[in-house]
Amino acid sequence: MLAEFKVRNYKNFKDELQFSLKSAKNYEFRQEVLQNGIIKDAVVIGYNASGKTNLGLAMMDITAHLTDKFEKRDGNNLFYANLYNAEDVVSFVYQFKFDQSVLEYAYEKKNVYQVFHESIRIDGKEVIRSEKKYSFVDLKGAETLNLTNWDSSISFVKYIYANTVLDREDKDCQVFLKFMRFVNQMLWFSSTEGLRAVGANSVRGDVLEEICHIENGVEQLEDFLREEKLPFQLVEKDTGEGKTIYCKIGDREVAFAPLMSSGTRALVFLCLWYLQRKELSFIYIDEFDAFYHTDLSISIIRKLMMEEHLQVVFTSHNTDIISNELLRPDCYFLLEDNTIQPFCNLTDKALREAHNLQKMYRAGAFYGQ
Repeated sequence: MLAEFKVRNYKNFKDELQFSLKSAKNYEFRQEVLQNGIIKDAVVIGYNASGKTNLGLAMMDITAHLTDKFEKRDGNNLFYANLYNAEDVVSFVYQFKFDQSVLEYAYEKKNVYQVFHESIRIDGKEVIRSEKKYSFVDLKGAETLNLTNWDSSISFVKYIYANTVLDREDKDCQVFLKFMRFVNQMLWFSSTEGLRAVGANSVRGDVLEEICHIENGVEQLEDFLREEKLPFQLVEKDTGEGKTIYCKIGDREVAFAPLMSSGTRALVFLCLWYLQRKELSFIYIDEFDAFYHTDLSISIIRKLMMEEHLQVVFTSHNTDIISNELLRPDCYFLLEDNTIQPFCNLTDKALREAHNLQKMYRAGAFYGQ
């Protein structure tokens, strides 16, 4: 899982921003939010323009050069580096934890697609480095890698992954391969930007058509919506231009898309990814509850919390979801002024399960508010 992320000079993050998902406190309640000492379910709270969307896109930057799943958009390079800083280099550092091993991946960029100055350390040992005039790899199975064929416009890490048969019995190779699988299964999506997604299994076309392509997808969507108190009766139809979903209303069958409210549309979009959750490692859901009632927001968090090996970061404005009955003080983060900290680090009080976090937040009990 992702244990820590650092970014500097990216969009509105002029100074280094450090987002640590390592458990900050030894709370004895809500132990299910942890996996191997890492917070697997987090909520980021922040005012408008605090950088919640940019944080998610920064965390997903790794997929732009290590996978083939990043969306190619003309606007991706627009204002990539912070405009207030004369420096045009953006730096990223990721720390992952797999079992008891720690992998750190650091790199720099001047645009979203081309990376330079890459390095990977596994348990403190440098195994990959790439600079302007120097590159090396110390992984079993990569000894005969032909570096003359490497095009420096391609990530050196990605080149190694695609052109070597690593020793799967070697511990470092195992950790490296887990890292690459994790990155290939990362996803960011938002329902507030026209149902936009970045990363694993990104939408190829219409959302309803995508659900039709999933085995028993329409039936699963119907069950998903019913669980959230939206009892639609759905059927799959082939219109001649592709499959889509219709809704039964009495004796009639009408196209489902025009019937969907903003909230239903957002929920259907979330369901598309929920149905593919076993193929995902990490999801960043931006403004996940912008169109939801509070009860629905809480239900969605609880539903995703049940996925033991899926790490999820939600962003929200909704203070009604700030509760120890749902998560813990080290799972709620305040993003403000180029810093992000868990609530438990923003007060001198020893927070306990009985504390009303929402009331404290509204009263300004956490530093930086």
